[in-house]
Amino acid sequence: MNAIFARKSVRKYTDSPVSREDLHDLLHAGMSAPTAMNDRPWQFILVTDKALLQKLPMDNYTQAVKDAQAAIVVCGDSNKDFNGAGFNVIDCSAAIENILVEAADKGLGSVYFAAYPMEHRVAHLREVFSLPENIVPYAVLPIGWPQKQPEVSDRYDASMVHENRW
Repeated sequence: MNAIFARKSVRKYTDSPVSREDLHDLLHAGMSAPTAMNDRPWQFILVTDKALLQKLPMDNYTQAVKDAQAAIVVCGDSNKDFNGAGFNVIDCSAAIENILVEAADKGLGSVYFAAYPMEHRVAHLREVFSLPENIVPYAVLPIGWPQKQPEVSDRYDASMVHENRW
């Protein structure tokens, strides 16, 4: 559970490279997430090209991706959505969380920049990557070594737990 508790949003990175092995491990973690009916609707775009990283910010809030050493764009394939039920969002969110936790476990920093359902962000990523219609970009995850390790804090809140009834 230490990796779960250590996971924090990191927006400032060093210039140190992230190894191909570490990036592979992050993708492996993402693909290990559970999915409805084992549909595995995800597609991942691994971005390591510095010029392309400069094009990834979707708006002013997501500028941190420019300073990352890599980024993973998590997408869902609408052709693989179980009976059109909309599980892709949930399935890809589980993959995103696995990637973020694996990054924290390795001492890497990342942050979850949601694209979907914000139309301007989705449109931006569709344009940058020339995405087919059936591929929906859900998030951009910048990856890098943090300039400073964030403090670990306990986020447990007993007031949010309702046992056996509301």
